Order: sequence, then C-alpha cells, then structure tokens
Amino acid sequence: MLAFIIAVIVSLEADFTQTKTVALMSEPQVSKGHLVYRAPDYMQWAYTSPQQVVWEIDGNKSNVSPQIQKLLRMIMSSIAGDSPDDEKMQRESKRLFRDVRITMDESNRVAKRVEMIEKNGDTTIIEFDHVVAK
Repeated sequence: MLAFIIAVIVSLEADFTQTKTVALMSEPQVSKGHLVYRAPDYMQWAYTSPQQVVWEIDGNKSNVSPQIQKLLRMIMSSIAGDSPDDEKMQRESKRLFRDVRITMDESNRVAKRVEMIEKNGDTTIIEFDHVVAK
C-alpha cells in the first residue's frame, strides 16, 4: 500500500505537499505539512497550510478518528518495513481505495510520490521532499 521504504528504519521525517482533486470542486485542494515517524509506533502527520492540523498516534493513544487512524497505521507499517503485499494491508487498501500508485526514490528507497485513487474517482497525491530516514 503506502510503502515508504524497503529496509527497516528507526525514524523518518519529511515535508509533504498533498493535492486532493474532488470531482465536485473546480480547483484542487493543496495542503502542505510535515511527517515525523519514530519506531515502533509514533507518527505525527502535521498540516501547516492552508490550516494547521496535527494528527498523531503514540502507541495506543491517538487524536484522530478510527478511519484516519487506520490510514496512519498503514503508513506506519509501511515505514517500519512491512511488505505492501501483506494480506492485511492489501485488504485495507482495497477497502479504502480503487488504486494506489507509489513512486520510489531509488537513491534512498523512500517513496517520493503516492497517488491514491478513491472508489468515487477522487484522487489524492502526496509528494515528499527533504526526507531524512535513519
């Protein structure tokens, strides 16, 4: 699903630009933010513009809805090195999206672009910059 890296990593930080295209809107919605991951189970997905919103998971504690929590946990699993071919991840991916396309940065094996196509045809593209993985 959202495979960020093939090798196991301890931490990852990256800036991101998220572009959401919705059929009912004339212009795409563009958001920017910062991602922080620390093994084994901490993740912060912080939008910095156009609004400041922080989604966070720290072990069993979370400040997000169950739906967002599932998406963040899938991202965390991918960062932690779980295979995107894992049966559980595939089931969850197919439940949420029609298709997911990942473009990897060959120099560090981290995702540089993730395109998620929802069942209704709306798309979300996330592009990562300034990635630091340890």
